[in-house]
Amino acid sequence: MKNIYKFFLIFISALMVYSCEDFMDIHKEYIKDGEIIYAPKPDSVAFVAGKERILFRGWMYNGINVKTINVLWNDGIDSISIPVSFKTEMDSIEVMLTDIPERSYTFNIYSVDNFGHRSLVVTDFGSSYGEIYSSTLIDRRINEINLTDKFGTIEWFSAPDGLVANEVRYVKTDGTTAIASMPATDYSIDIDVKAGTLFEYRSLFIPEAEAVDTFYTEWIEYPEPFPATYLYDRSNWEVLQVSDETASDGGGMKTLIDNDLGTYWHSKWDPTTPLPHWAIIDMESPKKIAFFDIYRRSGNTDTKTVQLFVSNESDPDADSWIKIGEDVFTSGDKVTIDATSEFEGRYLKIYLPDSNRDPFTSIAEVYVYGN
Repeated sequence: MKNIYKFFLIFISALMVYSCEDFMDIHKEYIKDGEIIYAPKPDSVAFVAGKERILFRGWMYNGINVKTINVLWNDGIDSISIPVSFKTEMDSIEVMLTDIPERSYTFNIYSVDNFGHRSLVVTDFGSSYGEIYSSTLIDRRINEINLTDKFGTIEWFSAPDGLVANEVRYVKTDGTTAIASMPATDYSIDIDVKAGTLFEYRSLFIPEAEAVDTFYTEWIEYPEPFPATYLYDRSNWEVLQVSDETASDGGGMKTLIDNDLGTYWHSKWDPTTPLPHWAIIDMESPKKIAFFDIYRRSGNTDTKTVQLFVSNESDPDADSWIKIGEDVFTSGDKVTIDATSEFEGRYLKIYLPDSNRDPFTSIAEVYVYGN
């Protein structure tokens, strides 16, 4: 029994030796010149779009023995070998690939170490842009332009894809030319523009996120100049006092300059106050006035005659008030009243001497324009 057991062990051992030798025969062809050693391959790569150029970025971890990073494209016809000297841990390089015609590319990247060993290949993709892309760009459209005594405003429609900014070239109030820039996320821009002047604009695009180059459309002259007259900015104005009011109906005297035609100043309902009615507005500083737009309460025809006075005193009974305009509502909710005097006063008095339904009157908004 012991002899049979010994024979079995000898047989199994011989079989294992034969199998190992047979297994090694399979690999002998591949290791006959020695074991293959690879250089460290790039940890990650990126190709950032540009105008007929592409920025290559590469990251390497512990690549202190790496001598070059090699980038190939156009099926290896074009290539660049980049000498490198990486630090320990994570390190990176950036190299601009120039004279790259406009299209998409497949890039193969490998490293070579100080001993001549190559790394495995890393493949990535990138694009170059040029005249073809430029020909597809459409300027952002302008919605409207406005002018106040403090600044001109350009309002824009929504931004097209790829837009990063708009630029405006204009004449400043001092006569010099300036360029202002507005990010694509905004819908309006305020500029110190001279009344009555034209301006130019253009749009700035990038074809991809983080692109290294910005594409500009041609300058276009907007066909409509800024108005020769401007709307005074009323943000710091104040309605000081009125002859009377029904604040619960329309909102009260403050609504005369709240830029909302749905609110209004209304005279008293009960007990009524006899005509005339009036309101005093502090315009912050003396103003040279070209004309007024006066709105009465929408759909209400009570208000009839509107007279306008200016003074440098706020007392409604002062003798210094100068009459500079008058008109009568005949139809509609708006009258435009030209200033008949060049007198510059800080305080404006709106005077309502009569009514179509005595004694009731109401005014929704007062806009003042200069030139």
